[in-house]
Amino acid sequence: MKSSIRKLLIAVTLCITLSLVSCMDTTDVTQDTSDNDTDAGAPHVLADKSEDYIDSFIFFGESTTYHMKSREVLSGGKSTKQIWAPKSGTVNLDTTTSSIKIVFPETGEEMTIGKALKKALPTRIMLTFGLNGATHKIKKGEEYFRTCYLSLINKIRESSPSTKIYLQSCFPISKSMDMSAYTVDAHTLNSYIDTINKWTARLAADEGLYYVDSAPCLKDGDGFLMNEYDSGDGYHLTVKAYEKILEYIRLNRPTEDA
Repeated sequence: MKSSIRKLLIAVTLCITLSLVSCMDTTDVTQDTSDNDTDAGAPHVLADKSEDYIDSFIFFGESTTYHMKSREVLSGGKSTKQIWAPKSGTVNLDTTTSSIKIVFPETGEEMTIGKALKKALPTRIMLTFGLNGATHKIKKGEEYFRTCYLSLINKIRESSPSTKIYLQSCFPISKSMDMSAYTVDAHTLNSYIDTINKWTARLAADEGLYYVDSAPCLKDGDGFLMNEYDSGDGYHLTVKAYEKILEYIRLNRPTEDA
């Protein structure tokens, strides 16, 4: 009898001990996760590793945007419907950009971006500008840059009010880029791009838009485009570079757009 009681007490004690250990482990894991997710000053982002989020975007910008087709990094590969561009494949952000004609991917028809927006009503649109005409934009100043960008932004708002607008930072150039067509060196042009990116971030904040600062992911220690991301001409990007950019977009999805 005493032996049975002693065995029962041991079993009860073991159960209580295991329960306490289990609670302690759960509390510790919860605390660690909380600490990691609440860093002071961290942006409110939601890591989204699904393809659905990227698939919801229309991408519109310079030739570095258009080349996402030939690099086959979006759904549909070279036949993707997510890239909007004119026949030339590139866009210079200026006061006329809001009225530019693009080749509408769904039909192959040329139409203004406003008309395309009304037809497609995209969930999200990613705009990426900065390299084309960078020297001219720096000379004209921030207000000119904002006027050009706002003209396009307001066209999107007017044509497709529910579309969520993202502004992405412009990508850096490499140290080896041929600068013969420029009046500045590669280091100075990158500094211009950095300034334009600051203007873009400020505009996004002022207008309540989403800003995607993917450019630093592609930079080396000196602020140039890394060699592994350079397709060969100093500014167009490799498949690996686009994969890095898309990964950054996925992992930094704003919680407000979840």
